Amino acid sequence: MRSFVLLLKIQLLGLFSINKTLHADPAKAKRTLAVAALVVIAVVLFAAMYSSGVAQALVQMGLPEAIPLVAVLVGAVAGAVAAFLKTNGVLFGFKDYDLVMSLPVPISSVVLSRVASLYAMSLLFGLLAMVPAFAVYAAHAGVTATGVVCMALSVVLAPLLPLAVAIVLAVLIAAVSARFKHANIVVIVLTLAATLAAVFGSLAFSSQADDMAAMTALGTQLTTQLASAFPPAMWAAAGIVEGDLVQFLAFAVVNLVAAGVVLTLVVRLFVPVNTLLMSSRPRGTFSFDDKGASAKSSTPLRALVIKEARLLVATPIYLMNACIGYVLVFVAAVAVAVGTATGIMSLDLLPPELAPLLGAIAPWGLAFFCSISSTTAASVSLEGSARWLMLTAPVPASTVLGAKAAVNLLVGVPFLVLSALLIAVSLPLDALSIVALFAVPLAACLLATFLGLALDARRPRYDWTTVYEPVKRGMPVFVVVFAGMGFAFVGMAAATLLGAPASLLIALVAGAGSLALYRATVKRGLSV
Repeated sequence: MRSFVLLLKIQLLGLFSINKTLHADPAKAKRTLAVAALVVIAVVLFAAMYSSGVAQALVQMGLPEAIPLVAVLVGAVAGAVAAFLKTNGVLFGFKDYDLVMSLPVPISSVVLSRVASLYAMSLLFGLLAMVPAFAVYAAHAGVTATGVVCMALSVVLAPLLPLAVAIVLAVLIAAVSARFKHANIVVIVLTLAATLAAVFGSLAFSSQADDMAAMTALGTQLTTQLASAFPPAMWAAAGIVEGDLVQFLAFAVVNLVAAGVVLTLVVRLFVPVNTLLMSSRPRGTFSFDDKGASAKSSTPLRALVIKEARLLVATPIYLMNACIGYVLVFVAAVAVAVGTATGIMSLDLLPPELAPLLGAIAPWGLAFFCSISSTTAASVSLEGSARWLMLTAPVPASTVLGAKAAVNLLVGVPFLVLSALLIAVSLPLDALSIVALFAVPLAACLLATFLGLALDARRPRYDWTTVYEPVKRGMPVFVVVFAGMGFAFVGMAAATLLGAPASLLIALVAGAGSLALYRATVKRGLSV
């Protein structure tokens, strides 16, 4: 038991690099913790506002009894998705596996501590999604003492079953990926499909916002489908709304049994799956044929760009976190084009005073997604323990850093150009607004690319044990995202007041500043 507690403490302290921060330079630790606290507060406020907003919408539709069902389902699934993305890196394929397995502790303690850290993350997401919704429900419906107890227990129990399913999927993916060359591409496609389904589902729901009767009918239909798709959520809702303890007990038993079975399964498969992952190697080809060797030769820059692109595709969490903005901007542009072509989205519905602002705001809508997408914000840190290859390569730092920047531009620029073309042919814009439609997102892409590169090259984090750390929790990533949001909002405000010329001026300044930042980064070189 003592070994489990110590291992769990290490896992929880390592979730957000708290342990490293506490033992670092005191002044730097205070700054880091202050920034982290602000980020946490912002995330909590946003999640609370979103969750309570959805609950308020259900109340307005006359469906307050559906709030517990939706809250339990959303909280459980959101936590399971977060845990699924982190499982391959906490349970499987983590870099310090040999060190952990050399410790004088039982395998069950190692597994239990790591599963418990995943559960803690799922529970955190469940709290953010469920508690505000339950508060709205309690304020608009009569809640008994039994209902309050069931609400509290549902927050604790709801993540268990989806978390168990997520771990089983992660086990299968980890086992298959050791033998299947393209397993990561399958993960990327499935994750992208799930993200787009969620986006289109939200758009379909919000498209009925001007028709309360349609919203009520749609809400009733959706809750019925959710209850049939995931019966445990319906059982939990029955305990909260109706005080039905029999159904709530069934909800509790299903979650606890699923968690126990999966924990037993992971304990048995922990060593075999990790051994398989550690022993597997990419299958390459080698030929003594000079002609074949020369056909594959390329310039150093091209070779490094290919290497960075392969790393991006081979790391699903890296690709999705850094490039999802480009996908969303293209999806939004397609939606605008289809909506205007089919008449679903008519500009005649806009108030006359807002129509002239469309051309000024549209470029910044695209820029928002481009400015928060950056592969470079973690590209240097991802070199990890193999950074000596980058540092000792017979090429200048400008080539190494240029390759990392080129990958983000090669991914982002085609998406933003196609998106701008679709919107330009779909909306009645003047010439200046069309120029801004291309220039503003390009400036945002340059800013995200070179700002992320400058920050990560200045203070890279090579000591990660899972790619989740630099990709999702790295300070350069946070800075790029919040700086990108600020850039988009400031630009949108300026364009609203001063029009397209202000957008072009800001884009020109941002582009020139980004290039100057890149030159300064190259001049500083790489950090050891």
